[in-house]
Amino acid sequence: MILEQFDESAAEKADAAMVVAPPSNFGMVDTGVYRSGFPDPASFGFLRGLGLRSVVYLCPEPYMETNAEFLKAEGIRLFQFGIEGNKHRTGCLVGCFRKLQNWCLSSVFEEYHRYAAGKSRLSDLKFIESFDVNCMTDCLLRLIYHYHGCLQKSKRLAYSER
Repeated sequence: MILEQFDESAAEKADAAMVVAPPSNFGMVDTGVYRSGFPDPASFGFLRGLGLRSVVYLCPEPYMETNAEFLKAEGIRLFQFGIEGNKHRTGCLVGCFRKLQNWCLSSVFEEYHRYAAGKSRLSDLKFIESFDVNCMTDCLLRLIYHYHGCLQKSKRLAYSER
């Protein structure tokens, strides 16, 4: 009887050592795109399993050395956009992305509140609500066309047809 209990206990300890835990506030935004709070070393195993190629860090503070070493060891690129505080940065970014995905505003706000919890701010909700999807779509299309040289080709075609 004692041996059985010991074996179960050893098995439970082995399972606990292999448990991978996501970072706080972790969630899927889209296929291959995730959101989370700042990861700690306990979540590195979980992140390793995702096969990440890049991390977008929205805070102005320097990225923690431990985390930077993990990213380097895993071949993950870090992109830092130092957005000042007093807003739920990730929530605003994801909220605007949801509008680009044609989510209804009430669903966007519900997701924002679920992740923001105590950081929820009326100014963030107003920002998300006023985010102009059409303006962003036009801007992105112009960037894509410019990057691929489509605008120049279309002008040449237009001129040659005259």
